[in-house]
Amino acid sequence: MKKTILLPLLLLAACAERGPAVPSQPGMNLADARQAFYSCLPEAPRSGQNAVVGSYVSSVLFGGIIIGPIGVALNEDQIRYNGEAGGVDRCLRKRGYQRRVLTDAEIAAVNSSTPATRGRLLNHLVGGGALDTFASS
Repeated sequence: MKKTILLPLLLLAACAERGPAVPSQPGMNLADARQAFYSCLPEAPRSGQNAVVGSYVSSVLFGGIIIGPIGVALNEDQIRYNGEAGGVDRCLRKRGYQRRVLTDAEIAAVNSSTPATRGRLLNHLVGGGALDTFASS
């Protein structure tokens, strides 16, 4: 009985939350990435719904008719969020962008910089640069 309860919950726990990121592509800037992001945004609701439906179906297969869906219902918001983020990521990949998860130092630099410096730093990160090469640019 414990195995049927733990398996779906472990599968759901494996869906790690994604950290702050920027879409990155050499030669692109923040305005280009923002435009691509907004054009991919309509993919999010459909992808989130597909993730939830797929989780319910697989939970019945792995956890049974009663216990499986309960585990999904408890985590439905997180499953939907991960599905939405995945849908936008897939759309951006089709446009040539990659998800670049920011390091703790990059997040701190973005948060502590002035608006003008923040824009330049984000342009640099979107174009494929790193924090250590930003100071010399």
